[in-house]
Amino acid sequence: MLQAMKRIQVVGPKDELGRAVDLLYRAGTIHLENAPELISRGEICLDRVRQEEAGAVAEALGKTSAILSTLPPIDDDPDRQAQLRASLEKKTHAELVARAREIIHTLETTTRELAAKKSELTLSITALNRYEKVLDIIQPVEKELPVLEGFEVTILLIQEEHRDVLALIKKELDTITGDRFEMTATTVDADTLAAIMVFPKRYSEEIHSFIYSVNVNEVRLPKEYSGRPFYEMYTLLEESRMRAKDEIARIDADLLALSTTWYQELVVIRKHLGNIHGELGAYRNFGLSEYTFVIMGWIPKKYLRKTERALHDAFGDRVIVCELPTTEKDMEDAPVFYDNPFWVRPFEVIMQLVSPPRYREIDPSPVLAIFFPLFFGIMVGDIGYGLVILAFALFIRHRFAAIAFAKSLADILIISSIPTIVFGYLFGEFFGDLGEVMGWLHPVHFLGITWNRVEAMIPMLILAIAIGVIHVVLGLVIGIRNAVITKSRKHLYEKCGMLMMIIAIVILMAMLGGVLADVAIYPVVALMLIALPLILLGAGVFGTIEVMGTVGNILSYARLMAIGMASVILAMVANELGGAFEFAIIGIIVAVLLHALNIVLAMFSPSIHSMRLHIVEFFSKFYEGGGMKYQPFARAVTEGEQKGTGPDPGVQEPS
Repeated sequence: MLQAMKRIQVVGPKDELGRAVDLLYRAGTIHLENAPELISRGEICLDRVRQEEAGAVAEALGKTSAILSTLPPIDDDPDRQAQLRASLEKKTHAELVARAREIIHTLETTTRELAAKKSELTLSITALNRYEKVLDIIQPVEKELPVLEGFEVTILLIQEEHRDVLALIKKELDTITGDRFEMTATTVDADTLAAIMVFPKRYSEEIHSFIYSVNVNEVRLPKEYSGRPFYEMYTLLEESRMRAKDEIARIDADLLALSTTWYQELVVIRKHLGNIHGELGAYRNFGLSEYTFVIMGWIPKKYLRKTERALHDAFGDRVIVCELPTTEKDMEDAPVFYDNPFWVRPFEVIMQLVSPPRYREIDPSPVLAIFFPLFFGIMVGDIGYGLVILAFALFIRHRFAAIAFAKSLADILIISSIPTIVFGYLFGEFFGDLGEVMGWLHPVHFLGITWNRVEAMIPMLILAIAIGVIHVVLGLVIGIRNAVITKSRKHLYEKCGMLMMIIAIVILMAMLGGVLADVAIYPVVALMLIALPLILLGAGVFGTIEVMGTVGNILSYARLMAIGMASVILAMVANELGGAFEFAIIGIIVAVLLHALNIVLAMFSPSIHSMRLHIVEFFSKFYEGGGMKYQPFARAVTEGEQKGTGPDPGVQEPS
């Protein structure tokens, strides 16, 4: 759900700005606004804060990052980095920048020269490898390469399809040299011709300029290779390549030695400089008058009192927090802050596919956290598959615990595997019909129906459509709530009319199916007569078309049955094929491979379709989005530091 937000001003003496900003930065609770722009100069004359040290910090941060990029990374040493952090946190900004400059002075020139030399050697190896390939191409025409004093030899590689360009080259060379050249062409392979040209050196510049102008691939033999047989050329190439590799190995050893000495401190300093840079970058949002500073922003209500207490403990009554009155217009611009239970948080990653909700909208994450696993479980519905998905998700969560996105996806699969196992028990499925064949379990008999998905296709379809009705109706109810909160009459009329129309259609379908008596036609007609004018008032003529779109949205939930049916049939096919082979081991391998493929599909396809049902069918009934995400003025926290997902306003006075 979305947290209530409060708009505040922090006001204090001008000379306390730096310490107050440090405390708020460590607290990490305020979403900053630009005070000089929001406060009129007639109310108080505020100037922007200028931070001269921001340039020095940015320069030190850039150079430190550049040095780290040249050093080979080594494993982090948490204990060493914790000691360095404790030492650096006692330093002022100026002292930290001074320490960074000392290290930069020691390492910058050395690492830059080593990196440049390594890059140069790497490029030379690439060039040698490329030239060796060229020699491989032209070696078959070695005997046709004359060695003449005062003449130059040039080789052109031309694609067979452009053979006609040879006549153009000959004609131009005849003009340039006065017919003082020799040119012969030979086939190198099916796609390439080698044109070998011999001409007086005094025409070299003109000829090479012409060749460049016609965009032909020219191979010019280096001077040190001229006149040498090819085996000597290959030897020279290999010697040059080995010398370059030996030099690169020596440079890598030197860089590793530097990294062993300096890497831990550089990592910690870069982190601290990054935090300071982020803090100083926000100074443009603060306002200064002749005697006071003003900071404005939004804060979650749950953090307001703790932040006030932290400022009071540090500054007494010299720095105060004022809660500002807000208008409807102000609240439209309020940032949104997700604060959901642990079982809902993983599904916030799906909410990243759409823009954040507006402040007064309902956060759909809890609804998503309930219905997404339900849809997933209905579509997969297999105890064996659920257990495999659970084991896979636990492995991913453990293996990639440091990657928030991977951890959230793993948590979604873990949560979704539970209804998968439950519905697997209801459907009597363990790797398809294997459990039923082995006599381990059978489909549950409930509501007069045996819930075997292959046999109960119609009940499964009805169940899927019924879930669609509930889901879409819930979306319309939320849409009505949003319309009331935002005081939008048109949306209120449209959503109310649409809800009554859907209820009328559901009652009509139940009546036609014999579930309700014919007398139900009277409330159906009454609902439709009320709903139609409301829809026209709210959405106009196109609103009536939207009714059919909403019915289509509901029918789209039939995919819950269809995808589940495809999954169970593929599982049954795997079991049938596994038992069809004379050799048991072959049958087992075939069955395992098909089940593995089905499990992979079961993780992807139901997830995608569950997201589609929410984002397209459900969200379209109430969700507008376009809100601003809460981005607190806060420093980044490393793994070695205090852990926690939320801000920590209970900080001590900054040193």
